Amino acid sequence: MTPDKVLRSSPGTLGDLEQGCADAHRLILDGQLDAARSRLDELRKVHGDDHAPMQETFSALAEAHGDFSIALAHYKRFHALAIQAGVSSPLASRDQLLARLVERQEQRSPDMAWCLVALAAARAPAGALPHMLRQQCRAQDVLALGQGEAMLMLLHDVDLPTGRKVCERFRAVWMQQQPTAGPLSMGLTAWRGPGDTGSGLLGRAEQALTRSQREGAPLRTG
Repeated sequence: MTPDKVLRSSPGTLGDLEQGCADAHRLILDGQLDAARSRLDELRKVHGDDHAPMQETFSALAEAHGDFSIALAHYKRFHALAIQAGVSSPLASRDQLLARLVERQEQRSPDMAWCLVALAAARAPAGALPHMLRQQCRAQDVLALGQGEAMLMLLHDVDLPTGRKVCERFRAVWMQQQPTAGPLSMGLTAWRGPGDTGSGLLGRAEQALTRSQREGAPLRTG
């Protein structure tokens, strides 16, 4: 498990549920997916579904199977449960975020607004950018790892003008928390309606981030 994945307890102090989920994670990493599923089914019978470690592990299992939309559904439940429990906001993978965007594309709901922002900071201390974004992330948003050291945040029910204000808040908070780390580079784009695609939205945000980095500008839109 990477440091950016969240467990409710530290190793050595895990309860039965957390220990069982840790065992299932090891099975997933070893490629023993059927055994991991059996272990999770046993835990589900005893403890039920409404536990952050359980949902995190089901998400990891689905991702190992390549079922990214199912993985993201479990991740979103994990996210909500973790926040309820007072745990730091977890990170999705880039593939999970893309699955969420594809799901959004299939809904074809023109009345819903989304923005996607890609962020990077060239001289940031390790973990500083995810930490800042976790503080700003709402339960309905999706925070994900991007390419390289970049981060991605999918903002629910946010149009482009509001997205610009959100990015300005990110910039101000970053300068407060990391005054010697240099400025953020950000690329912002908005969902364009039924004709848009998830991969198109992601590509525009990442290309705008690249322009921001190349031009030394704090924000570029795509």
